[in-house]
Amino acid sequence: MKIEDYPLQVYSLFAKAVEGSNANFQKLLDLGYPQWAAFSNAILGEDDALKWLLENGYPEMGVLANAIDDEPKAIEWLYQYPDPLLFHFYQATKKNEKAIAWLEEQQCIPLILVAQSIHKAMKIRIKRESFWYKIHW
Repeated sequence: MKIEDYPLQVYSLFAKAVEGSNANFQKLLDLGYPQWAAFSNAILGEDDALKWLLENGYPEMGVLANAIDDEPKAIEWLYQYPDPLLFHFYQATKKNEKAIAWLEEQQCIPLILVAQSIHKAMKIRIKRESFWYKIHW
């Protein structure tokens, strides 16, 4: 199933899971969407979740997670991927207005909302991961 073909409920649960909701993470698992649960954890920096995506038939989600984490090779892979939706989705997570407009044109509004949640989650992750630096100053 392509990333844009899931039920609206999956996107909604994912958006909450990536922002830290364990209940919504569990609901994704209970409803049979472990790939979205793993994707949320991969975005949050869990290497085991990323590995699970890559080993269980969801390489696009794994590459997306790496690209969102600013991995140059993953970004290049998305850029060269035959379906431009994944690259535009990645760019939307970075608040790229042209990518968001492209997703709107493609009627992928749920993915825009997911991208916004990912952007918010990444800002929180960066703050959390860089906090140790502030302590030492």
